[in-house]
Amino acid sequence: MIGYARVGDAADEAGQRTQLAALGVRPERVHFDAGLRGTRHRLPNRDAMLDALRPGDAVAVTGLERLARSATDLGEVSAGIREHRALLNVGGTVYDPATEAGRTAFELFTSVFPAFEAGIYELRLTGPREHAKAAGRYPGGQPKLTAEQRRQLYELYMSGSETIAQLQKRFSLSRSGVYMQIQRERDRKEG
Repeated sequence: MIGYARVGDAADEAGQRTQLAALGVRPERVHFDAGLRGTRHRLPNRDAMLDALRPGDAVAVTGLERLARSATDLGEVSAGIREHRALLNVGGTVYDPATEAGRTAFELFTSVFPAFEAGIYELRLTGPREHAKAAGRYPGGQPKLTAEQRRQLYELYMSGSETIAQLQKRFSLSRSGVYMQIQRERDRKEG
């Protein structure tokens, strides 16, 4: 059995070691990723552990939150465990993807939970977004250019009298910002 946990500090690591030992994981088979917060960082020890799995191995964790940082992440990790035909032991409950109950649990981990999380995220955004639109505000802040400035930028671009670099300086925009404003004005004219 292989143990894994994301930990915050040394005390957390010691507690996880104790709990994983109680699940039957030998000390030399425990893998940790410490101090990596947020979702931008890869978890190198977890990824290496998953890559080394063989059929019949068991990954032991004290809780799903120790294995993954989001439902989407859990889906990806669970899919990897299932592909290696390994088992997942969560706090003493073993999920075997070869059994009907295990297949159901892995289906929840890989499909249902990520879809649920995405739905909740969308619901959290929908209300505030519609409220802001009704109040005349736009999510993400105010537009960089007024309608008149955007029209002027578009005309200068279409006439060829100024380069993109010159338009960037004149309107204090990035290169992609200039192209975005051009596209917005083109869409407005065509719409």
